[in-house]
Amino acid sequence: MPPPTLTVVIASGAGGDFLFRSLDALREQAAAEQAQVIVADRVGGSTRERLLRDYRWLTVLPVAPGPDAKKPSVPQLRAAGAARATGDVVVVLEEHCRAPAGWLAAIRASFEPGDAAIGGPILDDARHPPGYVRCDWVVLFSEYHNYLPPWPDGPRALLNGANCAYRRELLQKHAAALTSGYWEVALHPKLAADGATRGLQRLGVHTMGPFRYGYYLHQRYLLARVWGAMQRETAPLGKRLFYLLFAPLFPFLLLARITARVVKSPYVGQYLLTLPHLLPVAFTYVLGEWSGYAFGFGNALEEVE
Repeated sequence: MPPPTLTVVIASGAGGDFLFRSLDALREQAAAEQAQVIVADRVGGSTRERLLRDYRWLTVLPVAPGPDAKKPSVPQLRAAGAARATGDVVVVLEEHCRAPAGWLAAIRASFEPGDAAIGGPILDDARHPPGYVRCDWVVLFSEYHNYLPPWPDGPRALLNGANCAYRRELLQKHAAALTSGYWEVALHPKLAADGATRGLQRLGVHTMGPFRYGYYLHQRYLLARVWGAMQRETAPLGKRLFYLLFAPLFPFLLLARITARVVKSPYVGQYLLTLPHLLPVAFTYVLGEWSGYAFGFGNALEEVE
């Protein structure tokens, strides 16, 4: 059986130089693997102009606001890109992530007939570009602590939508779940029922900054509110009431969970330096999740970048 063909989908939700750094890292390997690359863009303006001018080797897919005039969410952007994909395997990469050399070749060689999805860890930006600040470590530890190395190769239910390759026919099968929120919550459990979901250390990608601390706190609130709102729609009333009542304890539980994961990673020293900056993030996350449980999505899904 020949190796699968690939389509890479990147949601352009924020704009910024990191999108172009991500694409620059893909250019040669996409050509080598004859991979289709789709950027689903809601930013427009100078970002889209630069994409059309300097990145003619990829497909720019403008995604307009819906009838309610709300800008499309990141899951909606990814879903739009997946709908245009022609590859057997659809590879989703976060615009804040940089793929190392050989990443697409490793995905193509690793994807097996029984796989529903495969993914890899999220790594720090080994290049540490100018402006690489402590907030970038805050992002890595708070958002990606479940996805840090080491990753033993093998079955893994917990894959991250920022770095994941999916069988296209299964994305089509579950199209209704693609626009509803976090793919980790809405899509991945369905995929696990349809085939193997595996983690592979060699598929790691590097998260990129620089991030501004205030910006990230706001984004962390929005992401947590989306998560809480999704739980609100499915969780029993007792679980919802429990969370609403005991939320003041959860920042400390969250930090304990992050710490338990990070101590197994190569980043322990940097984590100790970053810990004071993680405290406000933990409280912001819990506030966002509490708001989602109590009041639903609000405009959080559209504002997440």
